[in-house]
Amino acid sequence: MEKAFNDNEDGGFQITFDNNCTISVVYHKYSYSDQGKTTAEVAAWNNKTGNWMIFQDGDWFVIQQSSDVMPRQTADEVAELIYTLSKYPIEE
Repeated sequence: MEKAFNDNEDGGFQITFDNNCTISVVYHKYSYSDQGKTTAEVAAWNNKTGNWMIFQDGDWFVIQQSSDVMPRQTADEVAELIYTLSKYPIEE
């Protein structure tokens, strides 16, 4: 199995959950964040299907553009994204 936690050398980390979804949280100077002072950039995808996802209105949605991220997320928002993605239904 691939590692569940991976550090990003530029400032950030990734977590892969049992449901095959990965969340990436970055806060380096080239991200859509304030370099980790109060916000981070977040991206999420399903490793099994290759689909990128975005969180809106309390639910995860597959997106067409595989480069879209969730910019300027606060610590509370990042915590919610991590929790909800970890509980995302496993696709068979």
